[in-house]
Amino acid sequence: MVNYMNKSNRHNILIYFDFIAALLFPVIAVFQVEEYSANIVNGLFLILILAIMTGLLLPNIMVSWLIILLTTIAAGFLVLGYVVIPTEAKWFLVVAFPIEAGLLTVLRYYVLDWRFISKNRQGIRNYLKRYNGTLKMHTRYTANKIYSKVISNIKERPQLHLWMHVSMLRWANHEQFAQLHPEEHAQYLEKLADILKKRRLAAEELFYLGDATFFIISPELRDDIIKQINQETIAELKKVQDDLPGGLKWTSQRIDERNVDRFTDPNVIVKHLDRELETDLIVEYLKAEAND
Repeated sequence: MVNYMNKSNRHNILIYFDFIAALLFPVIAVFQVEEYSANIVNGLFLILILAIMTGLLLPNIMVSWLIILLTTIAAGFLVLGYVVIPTEAKWFLVVAFPIEAGLLTVLRYYVLDWRFISKNRQGIRNYLKRYNGTLKMHTRYTANKIYSKVISNIKERPQLHLWMHVSMLRWANHEQFAQLHPEEHAQYLEKLADILKKRRLAAEELFYLGDATFFIISPELRDDIIKQINQETIAELKKVQDDLPGGLKWTSQRIDERNVDRFTDPNVIVKHLDRELETDLIVEYLKAEAND
């Protein structure tokens, strides 16, 4: 959401300055050549009209080629050729088209881009709310939805004796490193996400909760399987442990018909795992799965 707002602000500033420049340049150009002959002034008017139509109507790639072609031709005739026109007027005639056409092309591009973002603002917000594009993982919003669905199944179908395991991985005390080395911080988060995607089973759901915290929902997997998968995951995480300032923490919890009422709310299970993470260091041991 922050990136979206920053992009929107940059668009607004760029559009504003580009619009002012596109308005002022023709005025300044005409003012500078008005002391010369009427032919020069009329020629500049025609060039500016052509530039305005080109910048507003033609595709960007065509504008680029026209700028290159017409500027080259104009420079060849007016600057390098023998044309009896004051030097200042020559340069205005040469640069008028590329400058005005370029400004209007940029203005049109960013106005259309901004209009697209504004039109789809709610959709973009919903997307960012549900999905972390950098880590390619769903977020807390989706985690809460899926967790609540599994909880409902456990509560509503006790005869099936359903259960799930939930696990949490956190990069402890990462905040200062994130402030000092934001790019490396992002790379380490991607590395952690890749390890989870590689080591966890297809039946499991992986989420990024923010604050360097990952959440895993593992429905209907036996305790021995979960223990084995956790051990494999932790063994892989230990390989990057030494490179991460602050260290990694891991904990897991089994939820079934015996304790489902205690953990019905997804916020409750997250807080419970948070408390467990206060003491469980990944480099020391794998916490045994709790039954209540």
